[in-house]
Amino acid sequence: MFPRLSAPRLIVAAFAGLILIGTLLLKIPAANNGISWIDALFESVSAVTVTGLQAVVPAKDFTPFGQGILAVLIQLGGLGIMTAATVGALLVGRRLGFRDLLIVREELTSPDSPGNILRLVGQVAFITLLVEAVGVVILTIRFAVEGHGIGSLGLGIFHTIAAFCNAGFDIFENGTATYAGDWVVNLTLIYLIIMGGFGFPVLVNLYHYRRMRRLTLQSKLVLITTGILFLVGILSVAALEWTNPNTLGGQPLHTRVLMSLFQGVTPRTAGMATVTYSDMRDPTLAIQTVLMFIGTAPVSTGGGIKVTTVALLFLILLSQVRGQEEVTAFGRRIPRSLIAKSVTVMTLSTLLVCAASLALMISDDVGLKVAVFEVASAFGTVGLSLGPGYGLASELSPFGKLLLMAVMFAGRVGPITVILALSERSKPKRFTYPEEDIAIG
Repeated sequence: MFPRLSAPRLIVAAFAGLILIGTLLLKIPAANNGISWIDALFESVSAVTVTGLQAVVPAKDFTPFGQGILAVLIQLGGLGIMTAATVGALLVGRRLGFRDLLIVREELTSPDSPGNILRLVGQVAFITLLVEAVGVVILTIRFAVEGHGIGSLGLGIFHTIAAFCNAGFDIFENGTATYAGDWVVNLTLIYLIIMGGFGFPVLVNLYHYRRMRRLTLQSKLVLITTGILFLVGILSVAALEWTNPNTLGGQPLHTRVLMSLFQGVTPRTAGMATVTYSDMRDPTLAIQTVLMFIGTAPVSTGGGIKVTTVALLFLILLSQVRGQEEVTAFGRRIPRSLIAKSVTVMTLSTLLVCAASLALMISDDVGLKVAVFEVASAFGTVGLSLGPGYGLASELSPFGKLLLMAVMFAGRVGPITVILALSERSKPKRFTYPEEDIAIG
């Protein structure tokens, strides 16, 4: 089914191929109201990487057909290309080989044996359908009551997919801020964003919890770390913006509460906004930037360095403070390979964000605060922006847009996967070097 490339190269090639197809489809005259090739490419990258940074305004610059293409690209990008292809193959009754299952396991970063991958993929598809069906029904009814008529279904489907896939796209005429005080829309989108950000292994574990009565170590770390980050996000927005007349200040009490909840959740790679981010205070933006950089759980519809990476780094710090040689959590020992990988992910991601921010500052004369925020948003596949109108991307040079596209791609696929795809296969060493200590700290 899949070409004979290494798993990292095939995953990178599949995402790149879908982006190319998406660009061609979005440039069809029936799909847009006159956009350039570079903007069509940017929107395709943003949709496939489930980011949501905008070079155009989807509600105005794309026809309903074009908006439908965006929704499909977001859904495929959110599920993962290999996983989506496997689901399609199963639906048409196609048999999958052992190598195909290994590649899907690589994309899902699953420790399961290849024999269990098909069952996992089926569960992923079922849970996705179930979660999104709830969102579609609620949002469609809400928009129908508002008077959108037959268009209510399209609005419900698009924003359900965008929210569950943690993509910061919307096709409301005046943006998501139109519903800043709407309990139904806000809570439904928050539900979808959270479910999409937990990651498919955690969702599968929760789905079977009544029967298994056991949470995996990954589920425990994801749920605890996610809960802490949600509290940090929600409380920081409420505390720092409550009296800001340009954001929460001056709004009714219930709208302030909803804004605090929504903007506390959305930087976890969702990217929808009910406030104007350029009006936020600098301390709030600093916290939001950190949350965007961290992102969601592994094998989720979001980006960032992942909450498990942050959890492992904290556990490493804790073990050093306690003078322990091994890193443990909930009665389980963390393999050294995962410890090394978490440090590698953190290092690569930090270098990428710093280098890209500097490049954006030089190429487009963007200030430090804006550059770091935009690049963190791109890397975390979030979609929030400090730029004018729908976002900074519409004001950037072609180089600036290409730079953000590269960061979005690396953020969705993962820095390690990109490097492995570009590197040659290492040959096993037949010797080891002598060990020597160096001073640290």
